[in-house]
Amino acid sequence: MQKFIMTAVLGIAFAVAVPAQAACEYPADVALPDGAKATEAEMNAGSAVVKKYIADMDAYMACLDAEQAALPVEQQTPENKALHVKRHNAAVDAEEAIAARFNEQVRAYKAAKK
Repeated sequence: MQKFIMTAVLGIAFAVAVPAQAACEYPADVALPDGAKATEAEMNAGSAVVKKYIADMDAYMACLDAEQAALPVEQQTPENKALHVKRHNAAVDAEEAIAARFNEQVRAYKAAKK
């Protein structure tokens, strides 16, 4: 009986803890056109994909901020704050990396069309 109660308590604790951390959904990586071979339409579609990715990543970061703000005071430890900053900074880095990769393809597209 004691094992059943302990299992139930752990199950409830896990069920409550996991949604709090899984609430913010990280956007999937995007495929970019090969600028050296792409058509103008493919490059325009790639631009739209990048803009959506950045908007999704901005929503993810806003969710992280809301999640952090919603933590009870006793859970706002330096470790939790450091994890929040790390996740936020990784999201910014991902945005910048996608933008840089797309800009490379834009340059390749322009060079191929000369």
